[in-house]
Amino acid sequence: MTETDSPLLHAALPAVEHVQSSRATLDDQRVITYRSAGDKNASAIVLLHGMGSSSAGYRAQLAALSANHRVIAWDAPGYGESSPFAISMPTATDYADALADLMSALGIAHATVVGSSWGSVIAATFAARQPSATRALVLSAPNVARGHLSGAERDAARDALMRNAAAQSSEARTAIVNALLASNAGPLVRELVSRLRDAVTPTGWQHAVDMLFSTYTPDVVRSIQVPLCVVVGKLDRLAPIDEHARPIHEAVRHSTLHVLDAIAHMPKLEAPEAFNSIVLAAAAAGGNRT
Repeated sequence: MTETDSPLLHAALPAVEHVQSSRATLDDQRVITYRSAGDKNASAIVLLHGMGSSSAGYRAQLAALSANHRVIAWDAPGYGESSPFAISMPTATDYADALADLMSALGIAHATVVGSSWGSVIAATFAARQPSATRALVLSAPNVARGHLSGAERDAARDALMRNAAAQSSEARTAIVNALLASNAGPLVRELVSRLRDAVTPTGWQHAVDMLFSTYTPDVVRSIQVPLCVVVGKLDRLAPIDEHARPIHEAVRHSTLHVLDAIAHMPKLEAPEAFNSIVLAAAAAGGNRT
């Protein structure tokens, strides 16, 4: 951790805000929640969290990137106070369209879109469906998703993911933190990562798991024309580089691959200064898009 990383990780989180969505939800509230920072007139950066996380995972980005950008970190449908989808098995396109609803409600016509892990699948799908609304795309600790699986292999993969939904005990959370982070991650990072599951709901988790089986990220990114940055920790055991980041990177001619030494699955918290620099460079590269 650098000297500038620590203040970012200690930064206070912006308050949770709400907008109404046009999509039908289980609770009929049709709410999407998010955190925001920065000048509303500045170019936007939109941050999408992973399957076991929430907008709170982006405190270091909300604190730093907001100096020159409008920064929005959402809680995906079914996470935190965001209403879950009414449909029983939402697809990646459903999440991408929910993101489009949020951006429209906030008056954001174009954004640099950043997705972490499971959120990378949504980010890529959004960029493919909304090319004019995407200035640049950053996929961190990306996931190829599971749409290429079938039969018994698919069933086993889904069962394994669903078993993780019950991991709420302190022992289970410690095991998850150990799986997500490099062994040299400090106590503050470990504490922050442990708390991220507080915003995960059973319905949100089930929907997120099923979404992974609706698509295959390398196929999705082939149609993307905006600048693409892939960020991965060299020590990522949850989504190893050769199984996830590299196939996505190699599917796109205009992709840049950033491999961070001594970092595992959470670059945004393990190395926030380095991660933020990559996002800012991507935003600048996409800045000439209108």
